[in-house]
Amino acid sequence: MVLHTLARSRSAWAPLVESRLSARQFHASISRSLHEVPSLIYKDEFEAKGIAGFLTKESYDIAYNKNMAFLVDRLNKATKGSDHENSTTKQLVLSFARNPSMAAVFSAASMAHNTHFFFDSLSPSLDTNSLDNYPLLKEALIKSFGSIDTLWRTMLTTANAMTGPGFVWLVQAKQRSTSAAGNTSSLPEYRILTTYNAGTPYPEAIYRQQGVDQSTAIGYNGSAGSFGSTSARGRDTPKLPPGTELITPALCVSTWEHCYLPEYGVDGKAKYLIEWWKSINWGAVDNRVEKRQKLGDNNVFDKGPSV
Repeated sequence: MVLHTLARSRSAWAPLVESRLSARQFHASISRSLHEVPSLIYKDEFEAKGIAGFLTKESYDIAYNKNMAFLVDRLNKATKGSDHENSTTKQLVLSFARNPSMAAVFSAASMAHNTHFFFDSLSPSLDTNSLDNYPLLKEALIKSFGSIDTLWRTMLTTANAMTGPGFVWLVQAKQRSTSAAGNTSSLPEYRILTTYNAGTPYPEAIYRQQGVDQSTAIGYNGSAGSFGSTSARGRDTPKLPPGTELITPALCVSTWEHCYLPEYGVDGKAKYLIEWWKSINWGAVDNRVEKRQKLGDNNVFDKGPSV
C-alpha cells in the first residue's frame, strides 16, 4: 500500500535517458596487478549531479565511491601476491564460492560485482529512456509477470520486506535444462530472486547462492539456490544437473542501508525503492539479455550483447 501511494505522483517507470552500449565488468589492472574501482556508464554525470530524483551526488559518493573503494581495498589485500590479482570479480566469485578458505576473497569480490551491477543499471535523467523503447524486452516481461505493474509491485515489495541487506534481482532464464523425467522447465522466462549479504545470483556458484528469506517470501519463490551446480573455471557452458538452469542477471536493486539511509532515513526504504524504479536505465537492461524474436518459434533467439 505504501509503495502504491508513493508512486501516484509520478509514473512507476518514467522515461529515462537513452542508454549507452556498455557491459563493463569490474576489472583488474594488468600493469599494476591490482583491482580498481570500475567506471560506470554515466560516471561523469553521477559525479557532477548525482542521480536525478534518486540520489544526490553526496549520497551517490557514499553509496558507490566510498563503498567501492573500501571493497576494492579489501579485495586487493586478500589477493595481493596471488595469481588472482588480474581476475575479474565474477571470475573470483565463480572460483571461490565453494572454497571456505577463500571466503574473504569471495565476499569482497561478490559485493563489488553486485554493487557495480546495481549502479551501472541507473540513468542520470528521467527525460527519454522509457521501457517502451525496448518492445521485445517489454513484451517478454509482460509475458512472464502478466504486466509491468505486477513486476514493479513484486520486485519492490520483495525488496522492502527483506529483513537484512542484500540484492533483489530480475533474471532471465538463459539455458533451460531438461528434468530427470526429460521435461523442459515450464517456469517463466523472467523471474525475481533475492540474495543476502554477499550472496551471488550465478547458479555456477551453488554453495553461495541464497534463496528467498522465508520470513519475507511472496509470490514466486525466486531461489537462486534452485538453479544448479558449479562448473570448471573458464567453461563457457557449465554442466548442469537435471532440472536446473543458467540465468542472466538483467537488473538488481541494493537493500544495503548505506544506499538509502543518507538520502531517505531509517524509515525511507520504500521511498528509495520507488525512486530507484524511476531511475532504471532500460537500455542497459536490454543490452544484457537475449531477445526472443516474433518468429513463431519460441526456441529462436537473437542474442544481445553479453554481460
